[in-house]
Amino acid sequence: MVEVVPFNGLRYNEKKSGPLAELIAPPYDVIRPDLQEELYARNPHNVVRLILGKQFDDDTDANSRYTRSARDFADWQSRGILKEDVQPSFYVYSQEYTFNGQTNNRIGFFARVRLEDFDKGNICPHEFTLAKAKQDRAQLIRACRANFSPVFGLFSDPGGTIDGKLATIIKQPPLSEIDEDSVIHRMWRVDDPKIVEFLSGSFQDKKVYIADGHHRYETSLAYHKEHGAEVPDSAHVMMFLTNLDAQSLAIYPIHRQLKCPKPFNRQTFIEQLEPYFNVEQLPEGQTADQLTALLEQAGKNGIVFCAYLDQGGALLLKLKDIENVVPFMEDDSNDLKVLDVYQLHTLVLRELLGIDTRKPEHQQYITYNVRTAESMANIDAGTFDLVIFMNATRMGQVRELAEKGIRLPQKATYFYPKLLSGLVINRFRP
Repeated sequence: MVEVVPFNGLRYNEKKSGPLAELIAPPYDVIRPDLQEELYARNPHNVVRLILGKQFDDDTDANSRYTRSARDFADWQSRGILKEDVQPSFYVYSQEYTFNGQTNNRIGFFARVRLEDFDKGNICPHEFTLAKAKQDRAQLIRACRANFSPVFGLFSDPGGTIDGKLATIIKQPPLSEIDEDSVIHRMWRVDDPKIVEFLSGSFQDKKVYIADGHHRYETSLAYHKEHGAEVPDSAHVMMFLTNLDAQSLAIYPIHRQLKCPKPFNRQTFIEQLEPYFNVEQLPEGQTADQLTALLEQAGKNGIVFCAYLDQGGALLLKLKDIENVVPFMEDDSNDLKVLDVYQLHTLVLRELLGIDTRKPEHQQYITYNVRTAESMANIDAGTFDLVIFMNATRMGQVRELAEKGIRLPQKATYFYPKLLSGLVINRFRP
């Protein structure tokens, strides 16, 4: 069973903090330097100062982005800018958005979920994590003793029982409503004992699959193991929980921008590809939308990628046989070979280009981007050697492998839309 419980959320007191729309931010790992500056300028109490503070050349252990986050966090509580709800609550959260021309409304709720090791089989990860990112989040949680951003968790409810209960709640006026980046975010607080009991009890026989926030989960678990005796309230982590069987759940592909460890040669690369792929040279001048449409259509009949090279050239790469990857799988599970992302990382990145994303020192050669047009512009500007576009990993594949304890390569999925940080905070009580 998974223990899902309400909590006394810490929320912005808008009478002192300013409007909530000025205070929220996307998850730390999608905040680029220009957006960080913009968020800093929006409001002096924007949550970015807690989740991703600025770094300076003269930073020390005693004065760093983490210690500054801790000082701001304590100061905002003492001045009433952040105020804790009196009653333990669940926080229902909806995101209304458009995906592929269709309007959707993803509904779930923020809760505390008891931390446990993955090998128990109740909490299921689906991706490997990066050591650098875990170290960063570990330093933040040690300094602040709080979860500022939720882990994104999925549960299976094909009958929609939980969704039905949440649907009655969202008919009421929300606590907050924010239009951010073409997504309308709304939140409600629920402390009714019957609803709280129903939601907690609904997880007696469920698993939770981590969609996003693997680093936050693993660092929270490590923190509790290390400091649980002195901070027993760290036994739970804040999660957003939503139904993986709902039609409103969307996954985007994450494209791979590559700067190769060795000088890149187009013709050599094509010759390396040909034993494994049918290589089709696409007409020059393809737009991002045209490449995306070509890739999606070709992907209906097998595993396919699109390599965009300098001077506007693009190659459609159709995998000849999924079994060709077997000699390079080492100790990896045989189940992985059906995945586009696994074939890409194993055959193309590791074996042909010499980029092994399992090695921390090789992370410098790869950058991830969901924006097709922006990636093309980066290649045209000479920032990278090439970008490889891919289709999205399917939700059924994620679930099946997660249940088996099999992890996908890093950045195998991009769940859209991203959850806002700053709507509610889980503070570890003394």
